[in-house]
Amino acid sequence: MTHRTWFESASRANGSPRRSSSHAFSRTLPVALAVALLAPVGAVASAQSPTDIERQTGHGAVRTAGSDPVIPDGVILADGLSDDEAVALALWNNAAFHADLAALGLARADLVEAGLLKNPILSFLFPLGPKQLEATVTLPLEIFWQRPRRVAAAKVDLERVATGLEQNALDLVRDTRLAFIDVLLAQARARLAHEPAELRREVASLVEARLRAGEIAELELIAARADLEAADEMAVRRDGDVVIARTRLGSLTNLEDLLTSIALTTPPAEPAVPANLDALVTAALAARPDLRASELAIEAAAKRAKWEASKVATLSGILDINGSGKKGFEAGPGIAAELPIFHQNKGGRSRAAAEVERAARQFLAVRERILLDVRQAYAEVAQARASLDALRQSVMPEASETVKAAELAFRDGDQSYLFVLEATRRLADARLAEAEALANLRRATARLERGLGRKHDFKP
Repeated sequence: MTHRTWFESASRANGSPRRSSSHAFSRTLPVALAVALLAPVGAVASAQSPTDIERQTGHGAVRTAGSDPVIPDGVILADGLSDDEAVALALWNNAAFHADLAALGLARADLVEAGLLKNPILSFLFPLGPKQLEATVTLPLEIFWQRPRRVAAAKVDLERVATGLEQNALDLVRDTRLAFIDVLLAQARARLAHEPAELRREVASLVEARLRAGEIAELELIAARADLEAADEMAVRRDGDVVIARTRLGSLTNLEDLLTSIALTTPPAEPAVPANLDALVTAALAARPDLRASELAIEAAAKRAKWEASKVATLSGILDINGSGKKGFEAGPGIAAELPIFHQNKGGRSRAAAEVERAARQFLAVRERILLDVRQAYAEVAQARASLDALRQSVMPEASETVKAAELAFRDGDQSYLFVLEATRRLADARLAEAEALANLRRATARLERGLGRKHDFKP
């Protein structure tokens, strides 16, 4: 039985002419379509999901267009490059980060796709012989209960992606700060490596003079020269480390050629150890974007589960129109329904339920990782601060006093100059240890700031 004959039988059974039902359908259809068409406009318009990168990182706006590396406003390189300026350059120019930002456009496109309506299907049956012209228009009606759920899930997904980009920005800020610290440490190591090389050069000259005077054997000169060659090789290696560290920083900021010749400025203040670890943990759980993204993933999975539950069956509205026959022009509405006899989308509903459970477990995993990040970084900050204080309070003063005592003994004739050189070398080693301890403190602070999920000033 065709749709037309089925509706003819139904019309005769209830005593209503088809024209009246068609008229009622023609009045209600535009209203329903208007509601359905306006909904996606509101959904897309309200889904303004700009990332909150500025508040999370404490830096200026992030460029969303253009690919050529540029220097943003507020970054002045004439007086050197600070760590904050390096972070601003990275947020403005880092290619990988901007590739991640492009994912936001994909999520917006998914939201638009979720709000779209299926096109109605128009069918024509051409007249042949006594049969008149017949046309049917089929419109899926499940959009009225499935589409709101689909749009709701897409909106939460868009917010989840935007929130995840905030975490990517925090990771980039951490990596840039670590790279900046590595350059400063590499420069300090190179500077301190050249001092022992000069000292060993003086030692080799003194040993050679004593050999000519017949005071020592030639074996001591060979050992002194070998020590000098090792010191020179270390100095050359440290200079290469500076180039490598600058290359990594330049890669993060996408300004490799420019940063090879710009001086880096040392941060004016050294970070201190925060007083309350529990307060830091609480702040991290409230601010970390990846934890918020995990919450949104649970919400999105739950909304997709509702969407899958609404896909048990499909329903289509039909408008059947016939050309002029014996009784004139004929038109009548109807429906075509899928009978959920053999399956009720059990597979889709089961998968959606599993996604909800997985998202919930991932939320717990992210929360545990945040606790580990903050506690571990806090312990590293405390350890680095204690090590730096110990070096400055005991090791450095003792090494300095040893050099002064050695110089005084040399002037009085009690010790040879080799003793002075050895004491000076130990002081240089202590200075290198201090530079490494300070770098470790700054690294741990950068990791702690990333663990907190926002910019934080660790002032003394």
